[in-house]
Amino acid sequence: MNRRELAKTLQAQLLYDNDPSDPVFPNFRFADETLQLIFGLIGQKLASGEEVSIAGFGHWKLRQSPGGMRRNPQTQAMVRVAPTTKVRFYPASSLKAQVAGKPTAARRNARRS
Repeated sequence: MNRRELAKTLQAQLLYDNDPSDPVFPNFRFADETLQLIFGLIGQKLASGEEVSIAGFGHWKLRQSPGGMRRNPQTQAMVRVAPTTKVRFYPASSLKAQVAGKPTAARRNARRS
């Protein structure tokens, strides 16, 4: 699924009070711009060095990759590589269970006596 397909799905399935005549996104463009805004905000927070976490889905972290000498596999020559910052996504356990086809255990909000 790409962003356009996700926007079409949101437009078709998100309804106010499950009323088909009252969609949350009145047109595709509004749903697509909303997705672009969400992804842009995630990118901005990561660019500023913050972690981004969405409960039940996962979280994104920045990871520093050290520089150093690496071997070029074609020429076997040693090449200096600069340190880089990479984005790493860690899926939530509920997402992992859903993908694996396992039922997710509902958390209990039991108070301790």
